[in-house]
Amino acid sequence: YPKGSINPAQKPQGGIEFYASPLPLSALPSLPMQGDTRESPLGTPATNVTLRYSVFFPKDFDWVLAGKLPGLYGGHTGCSGGNAALDCFSTRLMWRKDGLGELYLYAAKDKQTDALCDAPTSVCDAAYGFSVGRGSFAWSAGAWTTVEQTVVLNTPGKQDGWFSLDVNGKRVIHVGGVFYRDTRPCSFVPLPSTFFGGHDEKYATPRDQYVWFKDFAL
Repeated sequence: YPKGSINPAQKPQGGIEFYASPLPLSALPSLPMQGDTRESPLGTPATNVTLRYSVFFPKDFDWVLAGKLPGLYGGHTGCSGGNAALDCFSTRLMWRKDGLGELYLYAAKDKQTDALCDAPTSVCDAAYGFSVGRGSFAWSAGAWTTVEQTVVLNTPGKQDGWFSLDVNGKRVIHVGGVFYRDTRPCSFVPLPSTFFGGHDEKYATPRDQYVWFKDFAL
């Protein structure tokens, strides 16, 4: 993260963000019966996916106000930055001031249950995403933090999806009643995203900084 940077769209360019395209994620096909020589069909598209990785913040890391970390997305690209998220979703993680953590959700705002925003640790921004479980954990400075995020899609048109987040093997966030999709199929794709911000200069890093990532698994 170069000095004075916020997100990758600004100058100086800070952090990274791209949309990964792995092999199609699907449920495992059923195994053939003994003696059945027919080829097994491909599984149905996955409706739940877990993303795991580890991140290392240096001991003297300056958190400033906030920053983004990798997560998942579905539907179409660009489901961030104030997008209305009417036909997409994204579930990145974030750090906040002093290293407080949260899950940062983009999904259709007018189709969520009241419980998503009524939780005392959640902050729902009218213009941007849902900050879910803010302060439910803290990122470690000078040590590795391992996160494991699970997203379960809702039945199309129903508020029955959910997500959970484990940090260093401990469940810190679990929220149900989430609406991710309406009627169209919605595939999962990793969203490697990390930068300072926020969207204006008050989020900028005051000096060159870095983090390390390892052990990505999907």
